[in-house]
Amino acid sequence: MRGMRAGSGGFTLLELLIALAIFALLSALAYGSLRSALLNRELSAERTARLAELQLAMLFMARDLEQVVDRPVRSTYGDRLPALYTPQQGYLLEFTRGGWGNPAGQRRSTLQRVAYSLEEGELIRHSWQMLDRTDERPTRSQPLLDDVTRFELRFLDARREWSGEWPLPGGDRDTLPSLPVAVEVTLELPQWGRIKRLFRLPDTVTQ
Repeated sequence: MRGMRAGSGGFTLLELLIALAIFALLSALAYGSLRSALLNRELSAERTARLAELQLAMLFMARDLEQVVDRPVRSTYGDRLPALYTPQQGYLLEFTRGGWGNPAGQRRSTLQRVAYSLEEGELIRHSWQMLDRTDERPTRSQPLLDDVTRFELRFLDARREWSGEWPLPGGDRDTLPSLPVAVEVTLELPQWGRIKRLFRLPDTVTQ
């Protein structure tokens, strides 16, 4: 019949352009979904790692504070330092703890002097090899958590009253216990906001 072209087939240019446009649109949608999934996975991994760091820092503080021992120490100048106190400068908190493991069987005490500081947004745990210091510099300083915007402490005494420092300001050290009943630690992080932990101190005796 006239008007029919024998052997005609394939696609017209318009059909090819439409098919390419549809393919490009589907590819863009698929890439967007894949990119979103990869980004969510990366953010989830970062949050998980950050949470692990926070939990580790809290674990260190829990192990230290829950093994506080009423054992004052001497500074390099011979000054008496309380078993637990908040220094006016330098460290945020310094105290003596027990239960210091000694798997190598070294000739040393199982008591350890530790301190915590916040330096340029990084929470650091310090420790000394000897209780009565021969050097003011700590034997070891271990970073625990970075990007900390605030670190606050409160101390609960035997009268169930809170104080922001220890020993109690203006208190009579001869009548008040040398250690608080509990310590409240507040951390502020950009990702998590304010986080509070309450650590109950053990009943201790002077060693």
